[in-house]
Amino acid sequence: MKEADKIRHTKLERVRNFISSFPLGKVFVPIFLLIAAAMLGKQVFDPSKRVIEAVVGIVFIVILWNFSTLGAIWLLLVIYPLPFGISLGNSNFIFAVIIFLIYMIRVSSGIEKFETCKLVNLPVALLVLSYIISIYNMQGTPLLVRWGITSTVAFFSTLLILYMMINLIDNELKLKRTLNFLMTSAFIIAFITLLEMMFPGKQIVPSLIYSTEKTSLVMKGIRLKGPLRDYELLAQFCAVNIPIIFFMIVRSRRLLIKVGFSILLLMIFFVQFSTITRGAFVSLVIGLIYLAFICREDLNIVKATMLAGMFVGVAVAINYIMSTYTLSGSLFDRLFATTFERGVIPDTRMDSWSGAVERWLLHPIIGNGPGWDFTNNVEGRLWPHNGYLFYLNITGVFGLFAFLLFLYRLLRVSWKQVHVSLAGGPYAHSLMKILHVSLVIFIIDTVKVDYLRNHTYIYFVWAFFGLIAATATIISKSEERGETGGAVID
Repeated sequence: MKEADKIRHTKLERVRNFISSFPLGKVFVPIFLLIAAAMLGKQVFDPSKRVIEAVVGIVFIVILWNFSTLGAIWLLLVIYPLPFGISLGNSNFIFAVIIFLIYMIRVSSGIEKFETCKLVNLPVALLVLSYIISIYNMQGTPLLVRWGITSTVAFFSTLLILYMMINLIDNELKLKRTLNFLMTSAFIIAFITLLEMMFPGKQIVPSLIYSTEKTSLVMKGIRLKGPLRDYELLAQFCAVNIPIIFFMIVRSRRLLIKVGFSILLLMIFFVQFSTITRGAFVSLVIGLIYLAFICREDLNIVKATMLAGMFVGVAVAINYIMSTYTLSGSLFDRLFATTFERGVIPDTRMDSWSGAVERWLLHPIIGNGPGWDFTNNVEGRLWPHNGYLFYLNITGVFGLFAFLLFLYRLLRVSWKQVHVSLAGGPYAHSLMKILHVSLVIFIIDTVKVDYLRNHTYIYFVWAFFGLIAATATIISKSEERGETGGAVID
């Protein structure tokens, strides 16, 4: 037996011994899961929010103890769009902390490993420091201070997910499976949003799946928010995921899988248009043009024309359907009606951006702290509607520099793979190429929306960052081993 196999066998024995020490044991776990399934089935006919929350939480803990830490991360990536509230934000925070604590126990026992990542260490450390320092200027009502603390701990918990993904996703098979779980969560978000479009104003599952819009027979132009409860961030979510779903279609070798991902892509397009959000659509178009440019060696003029024609045709058809047969409106009408002030600033961003600059200048270096009130419209305190201005407001130049450094490092490491073939290159290398495009879309769209304002969506953003960092680590290790190719994984 090789030395590596002996080490792997020893680790597996440790995992089995660790799991067997858990009180539920092998007999009680299936029974427990059957009871949980029965309770969930009952909720279909008589839903109770608290029961659903309790069952999800218990099942999550059982899975965490009896399966790998990466399995728990995968589960979190699926259920994060439907959190329930706790005293410090939502359930995603407590789940992330519990996973990390048990992960540290397994690391200390030698069952799993933990290594820092040179790619993200410095900017992450600076970001954490900027948050801590900015607390010095935190002020306001107890409610605002609580919101600031909630925002801070939510952000810190996403960093735990970032490092766990970097350490646990260490080969192409795990990378592929992680993508599948992310696509599952994308399907859940799209499905729930489309349900809200078909049944506006109805509570499908009380406090979990519902539309907050008040509708009437003559109302039009509803901007759907989906489970994220934010139409602008939902639009950004769709724009970032569309290239990734396209990659899944290209790399799949089975017709059924291609069809499944094609349906998901169409659903995400519908959701994109249902938000009636201009910035995300413009960012997506720029990103797709950029993707076509870096894939020019794989595309001839015929293929490029066909893909462009299909995109335009699908976009026009979906816009017509949304504006004619649903309570949503026309994205194109809103896009073409856009006006600009001072030549470059959209009319809907003038007040929020100017107010954000004024607030930043109060404490330009370390910011106003995460508890600043953006929502008091009477005093002109609007959300910055710009992720970079948001960082300037709460953490000042110090925090914005750290975040930009983080984005620069991800952009630089992902840029190295832009010449790899999307269809025929090694899996991790080709994926990094598409993640580079999605990152470009995110960077552009962040100019007009601030992801930090949403304590649910933030988990997707940092999981996305973690996916890029983990892919970079896999590529680096494969190059160190002298590997130049990789199999297509179905």
